[in-house]
Amino acid sequence: MTDTRAAENVFTFGIRRLVLVDSAGFCYVEIPVDNHGLILGPGNLGKSSLLNSLRLFLLPENNFRKSRKKFAFRNASAGSFYSNEESYQHYFPSQFSFLIMEAENPAGVHCQILYRDNSSQLSYGRIFAPVSYDQLRPLFWDGDDPDGIGQARADLSLKKVSEAVKKLSKDTRFVNDPARLRTMLYSSELMDADAVRYSVLPLGESDERRVQSLRTLILLLFEMKADDQAMANAVASIVEADKKFSDDAFDFNIDEFLNRHEELRERQTQLNRIERERPQFDRLSQDYQDYHQLLESQQVFAAFREGLSDALKDSAQRRESAVRQFQEHNDAVRHLAQSLKKLEQEAGSLKGEIKSAERSLKRAEQDQRDGELLASQYGDMSLREIEDVLNEELERKQSHLGALKSAAQAEVRLEQIDRKRQELEQQLTDLGQRESRQQWQLANQLDDSVAAPLRAIDQRLTQASPGEALDDHARQAIEAFSSLLKAQSDGYQWFDTHYPAVPAQQEDYAARRQHLQGEIHGLERERAELAETGDQPQDRPKLIERTEKEIQATQKDLDTLKRFPGAETRLRDASSEKDAAEQALARIEEQAGLEQERLDAVQEKAARARAEKDRVEERQAELDQLRRSVSTVEHRFPQLKAAQCEEVMATEQVSVAAFDDLQTRLDDLEALRRNITTHLTRFVLQGLLEDTDGELQKDGPAPSAIRDAFRRLSDLFAGLAEEWKVYQEQVAIHNETVASYRQALKSNHEHIARFEAQLNRELEGVQINDLVEIRVDIHTDPKFRNLVEEANNIDPYGNQLQSDAFYDRLRVFVADFFGEQDGSKRLTMDRVITGISYRTRKENATGLDRKGQSTSTTALINLELVYRLLRRVLYPGVELSFPLVLDELASVDISQVPGLLERLGNQGFNLFAAATHSASAEVIYLIGRHLEVGQMRTRRPYSPQRSLVFWGGAEGFTGDQPVSHWVDQSQDNLLEPADE
Repeated sequence: MTDTRAAENVFTFGIRRLVLVDSAGFCYVEIPVDNHGLILGPGNLGKSSLLNSLRLFLLPENNFRKSRKKFAFRNASAGSFYSNEESYQHYFPSQFSFLIMEAENPAGVHCQILYRDNSSQLSYGRIFAPVSYDQLRPLFWDGDDPDGIGQARADLSLKKVSEAVKKLSKDTRFVNDPARLRTMLYSSELMDADAVRYSVLPLGESDERRVQSLRTLILLLFEMKADDQAMANAVASIVEADKKFSDDAFDFNIDEFLNRHEELRERQTQLNRIERERPQFDRLSQDYQDYHQLLESQQVFAAFREGLSDALKDSAQRRESAVRQFQEHNDAVRHLAQSLKKLEQEAGSLKGEIKSAERSLKRAEQDQRDGELLASQYGDMSLREIEDVLNEELERKQSHLGALKSAAQAEVRLEQIDRKRQELEQQLTDLGQRESRQQWQLANQLDDSVAAPLRAIDQRLTQASPGEALDDHARQAIEAFSSLLKAQSDGYQWFDTHYPAVPAQQEDYAARRQHLQGEIHGLERERAELAETGDQPQDRPKLIERTEKEIQATQKDLDTLKRFPGAETRLRDASSEKDAAEQALARIEEQAGLEQERLDAVQEKAARARAEKDRVEERQAELDQLRRSVSTVEHRFPQLKAAQCEEVMATEQVSVAAFDDLQTRLDDLEALRRNITTHLTRFVLQGLLEDTDGELQKDGPAPSAIRDAFRRLSDLFAGLAEEWKVYQEQVAIHNETVASYRQALKSNHEHIARFEAQLNRELEGVQINDLVEIRVDIHTDPKFRNLVEEANNIDPYGNQLQSDAFYDRLRVFVADFFGEQDGSKRLTMDRVITGISYRTRKENATGLDRKGQSTSTTALINLELVYRLLRRVLYPGVELSFPLVLDELASVDISQVPGLLERLGNQGFNLFAAATHSASAEVIYLIGRHLEVGQMRTRRPYSPQRSLVFWGGAEGFTGDQPVSHWVDQSQDNLLEPADE
């Protein structure tokens, strides 16, 4: 069957041109879509993206969130869908990204301009301008360059575009709201130019059902090879939208229906349960009357509790006074004890100081004795000289030890001994000369007043001898220097340095000579030992051991010498410290005796205060025990905590006997209360009585809680007859709902069958390729069909609930139909329609065949179906000039192309396909126009990543028109073959 569009009085809605600026891999691409065309280019160039961008103009969206559901941009190579971010960045990668669609309708030509909206993530904005794209092109592309390709506009921005389109027309609109977009894009008010100005697909009705159906069909137009499920969803959407009233929408909430039945069934069970429990309630009523009479014992308990409280307060005051007096005496005892303890600690500390002083005294005495003994061994030598001698001796012995341990060091040591011996022999010679000149020593030539200051600095100054009498000049110089040291009582002051006085001593030449000779003798002995150990190595360990002991002894002498100068001072200081500590100890011991006497007196007073306190606390303990007993009773009977009394029991009447009598009465009351509570709890467990706050579950529910529960239970049994009446009315209403649901199932099942019959009537006479007859089968879930049959077999007009068997079968249907999916179980058209299939017949065949057709044939059948479905949602009488996207044209058999082009033209579709350069020349010829989008690149793009350019029109050839009919004369040179 072929359709012929009327030439006159036709309302045509068409898309004329598509422009992408810095988008989808292109720098600038402008393609006409008002006739059949084939986009040619290398693989992975962006041809499919160019065609699929039409979805952004036709669907009322403003962002790429949930883009799979909105746009279904498919990644064919990965077999999946592109993510939100991938899709957005592909079409709007920069601030220079714009997508423009030029369209026409009865109101004239207009352009949609899409731009990147940075105010919200993944968003894009839309401008509607009632002008042709020829007026807008200078805003987006500069075609004036030497190559004829064009270049980017350096001043392109959203602000400039907005200002320019506003100047072109006051009817320019900036729209982002999806609701308003739906109104503008799908308006069918053909007599109102303002309302239809920007419409591209006028809907017959503007309700949400039609919009959703159109959305499904638009996406199908881009997926003509869609699978059976996609076509089923489209058919389900159109079937639902085809109903006369929106209230007829198929939306059977089975969960709600089953839940209402369950509620009524449970209500019936509840009423029967109440009726069975009436004898038990009558026994409870008698127990409650007895319980009410015994409640006065709670008031008596409250009076006893208040009297006990007063007695506790009085006892607490008495105890406070007794404790205060005891505490005062006890504090005094503690204070005196602390003071006495402190004195004892001080005495102990002083004793420790005395012991420490005694130890220091002993050490000082020992150091002084050792030092005097050591100094006596060196005659009149000073301590400094003795230290030098010992250090020299120590160094000599250490060198000797090293020589004993090492042959190399022995050789070095022997050389040192020889040099040292020569030095000592020279010193002996010098000593003899000095001794011969001792009469000329300065001490013998100067007055003691001049020599004494020099002696204080260093005694060697006065022991020096010039060898002759001093001349006047030298004597005056020495006296002048000596006069600079100011005499004091204990020495001399050299500016800020003090020198103690030193008595005059004669140099002992004999001792000095003996010392030098001793050193020479020691060197000779050491040399002999080193020589002997070289010949007799077996003696070396003994010599090493002896030398090490001598080194230790010398080091010990040095330590003794270091401690000797301060020994006298330490001895004096330690003696003073000991005397002071012994005097302080005597004073402390005297003071401690006085404190002990005071402590004994205060301890006696504290003992009497303690006895009084114990007596008061004994009474307090008795009252505390009663208070605990009261608390125990309150814990056993929680309701007593809220009991009130009119008069307070006197404190003298508060006794253990009175409390025991009261407790017996309360036990009787509690036994009766527990019996009542048990009965009430039983009613709660049976669901006949509510206990939302859990008061009845407590160990001691308040009387008010028992009273309220009994009242509500009484009301329950009193209103039972009225409840049965209400229940019968609710059952009748539910049965009416059963009837309406049964009718809904039946009518929708019939509506699907009618819709299928209508489609098949429309397909009568349609021939595709070698198929002369095509029929559509709409498949519904067999479980749904069984449910419809089951519903027809019930009688919903009785006053009793339907049988449990009916609802059991409905639950089985829910379990089979919905499986284990979460959420509500709503039976809708898209769940009922599970798929579609085609039955076809070839010429000379006797019957219809269910065998599947080729991919291209199936796509052509899908096209016929989509065309008829689209006509159902569009406004009657309008014609389309609409690009139909068929990606990868190679899947269509070449012999089917002419028939496909003719059929599309009659239906208002312009085939727009994409193919690589491998497409055959025959296909290009049959389509008639082609666009080589991958050959031109500009040297001045908006972004370096996108430099491809195409604009100026399509190339083509036809049997009755020259090439110039198709090509813009400004780009004639572009027809030359490109060097690939």
